[in-house]
Amino acid sequence: MAHHCIKYRLNADGTIPSFLCLHPEGVGGVFVVGDSATPSPRDMVMVGLSEDDNTGDAEVVATQADLQTYLANVGANWTQPDPANPTDPTATIPFDPAAAAAWVWNRKNALNGV
Repeated sequence: MAHHCIKYRLNADGTIPSFLCLHPEGVGGVFVVGDSATPSPRDMVMVGLSEDDNTGDAEVVATQADLQTYLANVGANWTQPDPANPTDPTATIPFDPAAAAAWVWNRKNALNGV
């Protein structure tokens, strides 16, 4: 059984989908992007990892490069906390889609024993 990187939404009743890998090593609900064309509570697209080949109502992201491209497009104006100033919540640096994609992919690979 393999874990997959996915783009997903909440269930229609607002609950977290059962196909998400919610282990401490998993990823869920990150890199959230609003979708104003879809009614709440399904109006947010999130990145996560699936549980054991179950991708449910989600889109599989095939490669780390695909994830990085997606994050570069949706996160073009994002910032993230500045690790050099961890006690200053206003200190930010530009979002790094390559590092973000690598973080997700490394967790996926670890879960899959790669």
